[in-house]
Amino acid sequence: MSKVKVDENQDLASSPSQQQRRPNILVSLSHRFRLGDIALIFWGTLRRKRLSLFWFALSAAAFHWLVAVSFPAIGGTEAVTSVVRTFPDGLRTLLKLAPNLQAGFGVQDYLAFTWIHPLFIGLGSAFVVSRATGGLTAEIERGSIYLVLSRPMSRSSFVLGKAAEMIFGAGVMTLAAWVGLAVGVQWLPYELPLGNYLLAASMAWLLFAALGGGAFLLASCFSRTALSDALGAAWTILAFVLDVIPLIAASPLAWINPWHHYFPQEIVATGTIAPTSIVILLIWWIGGVASAVVVFGRRNLA
Repeated sequence: MSKVKVDENQDLASSPSQQQRRPNILVSLSHRFRLGDIALIFWGTLRRKRLSLFWFALSAAAFHWLVAVSFPAIGGTEAVTSVVRTFPDGLRTLLKLAPNLQAGFGVQDYLAFTWIHPLFIGLGSAFVVSRATGGLTAEIERGSIYLVLSRPMSRSSFVLGKAAEMIFGAGVMTLAAWVGLAVGVQWLPYELPLGNYLLAASMAWLLFAALGGGAFLLASCFSRTALSDALGAAWTILAFVLDVIPLIAASPLAWINPWHHYFPQEIVATGTIAPTSIVILLIWWIGGVASAVVVFGRRNLA
């Protein structure tokens, strides 16, 4: 009985210290990740770069609208199908075409191709890389980061605020692209699954977020804008190229590549998105930003 009482006394004696540690941990996290500071950085960045976001979104919307309304001018379904049939297998892989999903290559597939068109993915990639570089590396190079951090604000909140603006902007751009497509197809005498195109736009958003996560991690490591821009662009291009090389694309390593999980034509044709693809892109997005928080928080900004 005495042994039981001793154990109970030890538990009672240790419980206050445990209860004290929990608030300390919560206080530490609240100091590192203040929602008010994150919102302040997000809103300030969005306000300064709203014009840039507007032009990115307008360009994406105008491109998708133009592709939709110009479909009859290129000869319609027969002309498009005859051209696509001449594509070699390598070009089909590069363009992520999925001819096994349908007998021909009609207007639905033609418009789905716009979500992997070099102009659109180039816009999205350029947007996230420029936001990562401008949000972290350029702030260091200009010296403005020292003024921001002279206030009672953590580096973690600063990075998360910048990343939030990048994610929001990528979402605005992909949504604008879908709106442009939805408006453009009103000129076409076809019934098209706009809901499926919205799924493709959502997957494009996740893809750009994943690429942005990697770009943020790179930007957190350097203090020169030119170098950060170059490495960010190289990251997005190299990942895309690796996904179209058969030897690498068919290997198990392909599953860690964000581009390997982006097939807009398949999404439009089936109306579904593979859950594993969503998970992989989310891991790249969250993991990249979280790693950027750690690196940026520990590095010497001088």
